[in-house]
Amino acid sequence: MSRNIIKILPGSVTASSNGNTDDPYMAKLVKLVPAEIISIYLAVFTVLKGLNGNPEGNNTLQWIVFVLMLIITPFYLRKVAKIESWRQISVSTFSFIFWVFSMGGPLEGQLILGYTAQTLGAVFLPIYTLVAPWIYDA
Repeated sequence: MSRNIIKILPGSVTASSNGNTDDPYMAKLVKLVPAEIISIYLAVFTVLKGLNGNPEGNNTLQWIVFVLMLIITPFYLRKVAKIESWRQISVSTFSFIFWVFSMGGPLEGQLILGYTAQTLGAVFLPIYTLVAPWIYDA
């Protein structure tokens, strides 16, 4: 299955002539989550949290890894996942940010409006994931 979201535009080649139809909502939902990037970040983040027996981990190194993964994400999606749409790459990269902060990320334990960044991420991640296909189609 290609990671590109299929969208047939009015006036373009019809679905009956090439066999393609618009991706349904659930397919878009799956294609907008950069699972490989998230899993790599989670593995590295878990190692960093336990670095030297310190459950807090190394915050500076966590920020460096987060920024590096954020920079790598669009390149990975374009070159390895072969995603052609910059809109899809943008929405997927933004998804990565939501996932990181729902896991805690480098802001773990930091208060924002009286809530930890992880709590806010965990609350807004499912909402963002639910509306991401609509944001993509907008």
